Amino acid sequence: TAPLTVVSCDNLRANGPATLRVVSELAEHRGGDLAGWIHGTVAFPSSMVDRMVPATTEDVRALAAERTGMADAWPVVTEPFSQWVLEDAFPGGRPPWERAGVELVADVAPFEQAKLRILNGAHSALAYLGLLAGHATIADSVEDPALRPAVEAMLRHEVIPTLAPPPGLDLPTYAAIVLRRFDNHPLAYATAKVAGDGSQKLP
Repeated sequence: TAPLTVVSCDNLRANGPATLRVVSELAEHRGGDLAGWIHGTVAFPSSMVDRMVPATTEDVRALAAERTGMADAWPVVTEPFSQWVLEDAFPGGRPPWERAGVELVADVAPFEQAKLRILNGAHSALAYLGLLAGHATIADSVEDPALRPAVEAMLRHEVIPTLAPPPGLDLPTYAAIVLRRFDNHPLAYATAKVAGDGSQKLP
């Protein structure tokens, strides 16, 4: 077959190399010349998706039923913001995804680092501090006049200096947009839930 590209659309860091690794291991296990063909013909670009999607709750199910008149076991609530950054590695050509707003770049890693350290870092900080301050949601935490300046200072002095700015992305502006995104009460991210898996996120 012609050269092809396998695109990962998930929240896993360095998803292209991870997919290549597991596919290659399976091909090597199968034997023959499949693994060599994959390495010479198939591309596995990395991608980064950024859109906050809280867990589905009974309240969300009830709201969806009320608005649509249909029972949906897994309605999805999202924010208005969305970003898809994709490594431009397509040996057989690709659709013109840039027309739909996809950012096609040579290296996804700097965008991943900015998202992980700025968005996820601030999200976790607001969860821990907000939980200790008695706030039920991230939106409540980011509105706290003591917590928001603390997280802004953390981003400005401790996080942004560790990052190499991705092409076309102003990091202080991105950090300000992230905090505005958190100030979205209908998303209802629970501080206890966000703080609950910190042992996986912090490393």
